[in-house]
Amino acid sequence: MLSSLMYRLRNGLMGYHISVSFEEARFCVKFLNVLWDEGLIRGYKKMDNGIIFIFLLYCGGYSQIQRLSIISKPSSPLYISCLDLARLNRFSGVLILSTPKGIMTGQKALRIGQGGQVLAYFE
Repeated sequence: MLSSLMYRLRNGLMGYHISVSFEEARFCVKFLNVLWDEGLIRGYKKMDNGIIFIFLLYCGGYSQIQRLSIISKPSSPLYISCLDLARLNRFSGVLILSTPKGIMTGQKALRIGQGGQVLAYFE
């Protein structure tokens, strides 16, 4: 589900679409909440028929998301400790992790001292 969401986001951004649609999944809604909190999307709206419209954010004709990549895949998950997060802290992008405390950014996981599975990287 996450890879499908990421590909829809990427294709929507490359085509300068205002919004993209996606079938609702609880995991993806939590992922979208993190993107919205970080200011990478304008928002999203859940419809009654189980479809989510994700509103993409552009500034000066350019997307807020310059690069997005899926890090963990079902065949090769990548887990990272809190110590490794501190080493990766110097990167300018947003690292999204799935931790025992929920889905959050790398910065928030570092603040609470939690490691987890790296899901995606946004720049």
